[in-house]
Amino acid sequence: MLPTVLTLAFVIPIPFFRPVLEHTNQGAWNELVAAFSQRGVAVSGDHPRCRERDLYGLYVRGSKRVVVCDRGDRSNTLRHEGWHLVQSLCLRDRQWLEPAVVQRRLSREERLELRQLSQPERWHREAEARVIARLSVNDYLQEMSKACAHTASMQPAER
Repeated sequence: MLPTVLTLAFVIPIPFFRPVLEHTNQGAWNELVAAFSQRGVAVSGDHPRCRERDLYGLYVRGSKRVVVCDRGDRSNTLRHEGWHLVQSLCLRDRQWLEPAVVQRRLSREERLELRQLSQPERWHREAEARVIARLSVNDYLQEMSKACAHTASMQPAER
C-alpha cells in the first residue's frame, strides 16, 4: 500500500499546494493583451492542452505565442507565461532576477511545489516567472521593456 501511495505522489500533480486562484482582473487582462499585441505576440485560449485539468497556460517555445486557458486568474497566467516568452526570446535563457531575490519572494509552499514539479535545471526559470507574474501590470510591462530593450522584434509597435 505505501509503495502505491508514494508512486502516486510522484505521478499525480500536487494541486493542494496551489492557492485558490481569483477570478481574472478584466482591466489587467485587457491591458496585458493589448501590450502583448503591440509587441506582435499572439495571445490565445485555444490549444489542445487546455483540456488538461491543472494547466492554466503555456508559452509555445521559440514563438511569439502565449496560450492562456480559460480558468483561474488569466491576467496572472498571461504574466507568467509571457515571462517565459521574455526569458526565451529576449534574455536567451539568462536569469533576470538574482537567485537570492527569487528565493526571498517565494513562499515556503511555492518553493516546495517548485521542487516537486520542476526539473532542477528549470527551477529558477519557473520560480522567476512566478515572482515576475505577481508584479502590477505597469511594473510587469516595465520589466518586460527593460529585459527586451535590445530585441527589436519585442518593442511595442508605433500607434
